[in-house]
Amino acid sequence: MKHISSLQNPLVKETLQLLEKSRLRKTSGLFVAEGLNELKMCLKEGFTFKRLFFCEKDISQEELSAWFHPLKPDVELLSVSGEIMDKLAYRSGVKNAVAVVEAKKTTQISLTQRANPFYVIAESVEKPGNLGALLRSADASGTTAVILCDPAVDIYNPNVIRSSVGCVFSVPVLVMKPDEALHFLREQKVSVYTTFMDNSVSIWDQDLTRPSAVVVGTESTGLSDFWRSAGINVNIPMYGSVDSLNVSTAAALMMFEMARQRQKAGGSNE
Repeated sequence: MKHISSLQNPLVKETLQLLEKSRLRKTSGLFVAEGLNELKMCLKEGFTFKRLFFCEKDISQEELSAWFHPLKPDVELLSVSGEIMDKLAYRSGVKNAVAVVEAKKTTQISLTQRANPFYVIAESVEKPGNLGALLRSADASGTTAVILCDPAVDIYNPNVIRSSVGCVFSVPVLVMKPDEALHFLREQKVSVYTTFMDNSVSIWDQDLTRPSAVVVGTESTGLSDFWRSAGINVNIPMYGSVDSLNVSTAAALMMFEMARQRQKAGGSNE
């Protein structure tokens, strides 16, 4: 096992660049993740670690090996100084590890096997925290997949991973153009529910027990006009002074309504 004490080490410098640069994550096919629970979920979902950093003053090699057992022998295990760990990790002073991970792509083929799917389509997501919270709700509600249309943030942004508490690894995510997403949904005969304010009906009154998808947009501009005639326009009834919700909150309410209706009907969320 190698020990690193210099911030100028090439592996440390590369990892710091992966944390900061979305373009490098995309071109290299690598990303950085941290947190024992998050990394364990990452391994469980079939991702491959390239290297794993840890600081022995916070966690021993034996504890780390037990936590990630069995860890593949080709994973490069690197002990680093506290100074380096503070640079690599958002959390400090806790049992932690940071991994450089190989990205993988979710294919449409794996999703067509679901008998009664329900999806969330999120258009032009801008904030990593919103995307992470949406993915966390998608995992908890049993949503089949999240489809991102023209996102402004990549799914392996460190803030997405952190705010999703690792659910970015457990929830299938597709990235498509809006026309590709609509074609995909129509091929599967999925009922589409859009979220424009104009001429909308309550989401609570819709039958969501069939294959369904809800489409949400940004808080600043909402959905693009492309979706205006794509399906049934719905709203979440509001009883206070505001007329909108944070996009991740709105999506969560609709995902759990789909799950609730299916459970009530005696069906499955699969």
